[in-house]
Amino acid sequence: MVFLLLVTGKLTAQSKIIDYNRNLGQSEKMVFNPELKPFYHGVASGDPLTDRVIIWTRITPDSGVSALKNVNWQVATDSLFKSVVKSGIFTTYSSIDYTVKVDVTGLQPGTTYYYAFSYQGTYSLTGRMRTASNNANHLRFAVVSCNNYEAGFFNGFKKIGQRNDIDAVIHLGDYIYEYQPKGYGDSLTGRFVEPAKEIVTLDDYRTRYSVYRLDQDLRYAHQQQTFISIWDDHESTNDSYKDGAENHQSNEGDWQTRKEISKRVYFEWMPIREESSNSIYRKISYGSMLDLIMLDTRLEGRVKPPTNFDDIDIPARTMLGKTQYNWFINNLKTSTAKWKVIGNQVLFSDMNVGFGAVNSQGQPAITDINAIRAVENLFVDNWDSYPTERNSIMDTIKNRNIKNTIFLTGDSHASWSFDLTKKPANYPNAATANLPTPSSTYNPTNGNGSVGVEFATPSITSANFDEAIGKATTAQFEYLINNPVPVGPPFGSVVYNPHLKYVDLDRHGYFILDLKDDSAQADYFYVDTLRISSNKEKFGRGVVTANNSNRITRLSSFASIGKSKQDGQAPTKPQSKATGVKELNSIEAIIIGAYPIPAFNVLNINYAINKSGVTEIAIFDVNGKTIGTERIGFQPSGVYTYSFDVSKFPTGVYFFNLILDGRIVNNGKYIKS
Repeated sequence: MVFLLLVTGKLTAQSKIIDYNRNLGQSEKMVFNPELKPFYHGVASGDPLTDRVIIWTRITPDSGVSALKNVNWQVATDSLFKSVVKSGIFTTYSSIDYTVKVDVTGLQPGTTYYYAFSYQGTYSLTGRMRTASNNANHLRFAVVSCNNYEAGFFNGFKKIGQRNDIDAVIHLGDYIYEYQPKGYGDSLTGRFVEPAKEIVTLDDYRTRYSVYRLDQDLRYAHQQQTFISIWDDHESTNDSYKDGAENHQSNEGDWQTRKEISKRVYFEWMPIREESSNSIYRKISYGSMLDLIMLDTRLEGRVKPPTNFDDIDIPARTMLGKTQYNWFINNLKTSTAKWKVIGNQVLFSDMNVGFGAVNSQGQPAITDINAIRAVENLFVDNWDSYPTERNSIMDTIKNRNIKNTIFLTGDSHASWSFDLTKKPANYPNAATANLPTPSSTYNPTNGNGSVGVEFATPSITSANFDEAIGKATTAQFEYLINNPVPVGPPFGSVVYNPHLKYVDLDRHGYFILDLKDDSAQADYFYVDTLRISSNKEKFGRGVVTANNSNRITRLSSFASIGKSKQDGQAPTKPQSKATGVKELNSIEAIIIGAYPIPAFNVLNINYAINKSGVTEIAIFDVNGKTIGTERIGFQPSGVYTYSFDVSKFPTGVYFFNLILDGRIVNNGKYIKS
């Protein structure tokens, strides 16, 4: 057995560091900020209630990964901490990856607070958070999903972080992606994940979250805003469900083990309140204005989707599972809030795409059911494939006369706004050559038959339709999905999605959900690029549902910023009285973690370098005798994981050094017993 104790050492250079950027070449990429030591991953807050909020951080300790670490925390009503209202100590350790999560109670509703952590006299960044209001007449939320690190820069998070007019960020999943480097992304951005494989083990998932949370824009958004989050599939693996996943193979071990690992690490790294059941579905109330109901349509109860989009739903497939379904329905029935908003991973509305069907020669074949299936089956992961359960939910809303129900949706990497109706068009209709025909229960002109609305958010970075199938095809797809499709006599033209009121398939960003007494509006904002770090965005479209209307109207302008703004932003640097800036020695390299604990055969060392150079790992015993050295070679600045074979080492205490250009920049210790 190998038991690991990580000790990050000091740089041999003892120079005082004030401006760390000046010590690096202009071409170097800053992958970690030494001013934040040991809180390199920043701070975060989440799950606001009227009297409490979760606060989070992680430390990268300088000594002993097996030792307990006491981290102090403070909450104040001002960013200078002149008025501290709560404080305490949290003990963290290696089994939770040195993460720190505190449920701060006894707070006032609808109030902005500032919080910070300290460890051995050094302070973290100051975070800003806001409790849920119990008497608000105006609420605003940023709604996001799908932030693939390798697909581009997180410019959307940068803009969200700069906002002072929102109560929280609602993240609908795909916070990380599990694929191997260059497996799903844009290699031209130069952003690559670690470890250098598809993530499967506990160490893999922890390392992947670490890479994401070192990103300065994501770190900034977490610092300035309170998050309300749920996972989707990529936090485990692609197209996952309760008992399996499309992207899990038998040679990757047991699915249930992998699923539980992914959930464990999500709870470690995300500012989410933990329940004994490890479930994420929950309700967050903002008084009489809003009940925010967050669902798990992935790992809680979902069964495997059908093979074909039109397979008969017998026995009825479940997306939520019985327990979660009953909980959800009960919350819908008993809610007295004006707006019932459901945070949900995948599209709830029908999305019919049979107009894209082609035959083997590439010619249109929109009446051929086999050709239709080929294109429709690309979307069987959505609620479309669980019609009995979905219809039951809409029947409850209709029969109980529940007004102002709004589904918020991620996953699709595109912008959508739908009226909610059980059958927007009769499709596929064998009696009319499998073409859509008008529904008798929904009128797209006046919205009669709609029981609510759905707003779906674009991706922060994950591939849009144009990045997957090209701009020309996407433009055609976008037109055909949202307009009458000419098919000739005797049908003339047909409409596949009469309930779809807004669609954008080729831009990245987020939307602001603006809730007032008389309306709920979604304002879509799009960034100008993902290829470089940018601070530009533009307004795309506003869509609104009026109080009790249960339908969507398109707008040409975004909602006025009439909401009372939050207090000012949290400072961009840690508290000055004990930042440790003058003592920073790890400007060029840090060891983020070493896994697993215990390590039996392989020691995985996760590290980051801000200065390109030749890296080596050396292991030696307590007498200073070198046991093994691995020359990794030249590496540009970045985050890396190296696997060192320790299987042949005898029982004893060993040390390892991370060496950059011949200089020891960090060291660690592990014990094999």
